[in-house]
Amino acid sequence: MAVGLKSGIPPRRLPPSQVSQSMVYPNGTKVTPITKLQPTIAPRRVQSANVKRLPNNRQLPLWLRSLIGAQRSLSILTGTLSIAVLSVYGQTVYSQQLWSQEYRKLEDLQRNERQLTAASEVLKNQIAQQAETSRAGLVPSNPANTIFLQPAPQRPAPVALPMPVEAAKPTTFSPLGY
Repeated sequence: MAVGLKSGIPPRRLPPSQVSQSMVYPNGTKVTPITKLQPTIAPRRVQSANVKRLPNNRQLPLWLRSLIGAQRSLSILTGTLSIAVLSVYGQTVYSQQLWSQEYRKLEDLQRNERQLTAASEVLKNQIAQQAETSRAGLVPSNPANTIFLQPAPQRPAPVALPMPVEAAKPTTFSPLGY
């Protein structure tokens, strides 16, 4: 849409050879052709009688300059403290999540321990019941059935040979993988 048209009548297009410096519409409006597209909306400037510019910083009174400086420094301090508080909050939330995961693992391990203890006691009970039955072929222990073994004669302690210097170095083995 062309700029500045109020009548709503579109301009008549002419071949490039007949384009002149300006065109006249039937209503009498004269338009100069635009060779390059330009923005149609100009930025608006707010002009208000209530808004005044502050004078140069050196022209302000000392008390006002100190208040402006305090405002700037406090805004920087506020930003820094906000970042610090957010980072501490993030660390707190992260550590609580880790603690919850590890606590769940601990509860699982404790439950497994209780189940293994119960299973072990059930197995002991079954073995004791099988031992009480006569089909197992087990005989209750008594001193008459006890077998005594004679200890083997003592042997002399082996003589330690002097070790070569190279063999005296302790060798450390590192694992190749896990």
